[in-house]
Amino acid sequence: MAAWKELGANELMVVYVDLDTINDQGEKAQIMSMLDFKKPGMNPKTKQAVSSIIGLNEYNCPAISYRPIEFKEFSGNKGSGKVVSDNKTPNSEFEPVVSESWTAGVFNVVCQRK
Repeated sequence: MAAWKELGANELMVVYVDLDTINDQGEKAQIMSMLDFKKPGMNPKTKQAVSSIIGLNEYNCPAISYRPIEFKEFSGNKGSGKVVSDNKTPNSEFEPVVSESWTAGVFNVVCQRK
């Protein structure tokens, strides 16, 4: 069972990280995070309700960017219910970390230790 630590929240979601999953690789670091939606979203392909997403993201600390390695969408909150989609994106491109976004909060956790 993951040890989820609440990182912050806005009107849309609560963001959690599992600090035990931090994996440093040089200037990059990977960590599992969970987005728990206050109001369900929808998977555009399947039209199924999505209430939470758990994913492994890689952060490039000097470049202030991130990319998803894999993520699962769940029908229930906090990774409960059924898996709506299971996505593996090991070759995804790095995207900028936008300030005030959920990725910025996670970035600060993994990169401030470097």
